[in-house]
Amino acid sequence: PSQACVEPVDAPKPGAAGTTVKIQIEDDGIYSEVKTDGSKTALKPAKITLNDCLACSGCITSAESVLITQQSTVEFLNIVKENSALGPDERRVIAVTVAPQSWASLAAHFGMAGAEAAGRLA
Repeated sequence: PSQACVEPVDAPKPGAAGTTVKIQIEDDGIYSEVKTDGSKTALKPAKITLNDCLACSGCITSAESVLITQQSTVEFLNIVKENSALGPDERRVIAVTVAPQSWASLAAHFGMAGAEAAGRLA
């Protein structure tokens, strides 16, 4: 992800040069700093606002990655294959969108007008 997407987190400064800070994820999902004496300090979660997210130039959240996986070529072909084995009343409805840039590229590749390519895709 871009640095514009990262909201700075206040992290405690290490005590001496060259030391590291250990972070541990507890069973309840809370992040804790583990000190050299074994004591732990719970860390506050980072707060990301909508403005921070809109400044992003490319990170993908876990929810978006799930959507991308569900809308992949492999998933599409699996559903088409499953539908072919079902009766007409049992089939899933498949909706596909094609970006104008894509059908324009297809039109150029096949040497036809853009409107003709769009019509053939419909």
